[in-house]
Amino acid sequence: MGQSLVETALILAAFMGLLLGMTGVGEMIFVRQTLADRAGQAARWGALNPYNPAAIRDMVRFGNIAASDIEVSNPGCPGVDCRILVAIPTHGIRVVEPIAELVGEPVAEPVTVPPAASKP
Repeated sequence: MGQSLVETALILAAFMGLLLGMTGVGEMIFVRQTLADRAGQAARWGALNPYNPAAIRDMVRFGNIAASDIEVSNPGCPGVDCRILVAIPTHGIRVVEPIAELVGEPVAEPVTVPPAASKP
């Protein structure tokens, strides 16, 4: 009777530690993905509207991220190489809009797919 209680307590402690660890990792991934999505949306908005770094920074803010943690710049502006750069270095996030493909510069060589063979 006492042995099964001790075994259950040990297994339950290990299982709960694993469960709490998975929850913490899931929350971390959720926050990072949310920040990346918000940075992408803000950069896209900044590329389509007049440049306003305060508004772009406000669109990215989430949770306890300070406005000073968000970097917003417009390298190459004014001109054809104008891009909106939104970065959150503390989370390893960097987004640039518009991407080269949208402004007519090819990103990579085009890929040609051979036609499928006809079946008899």
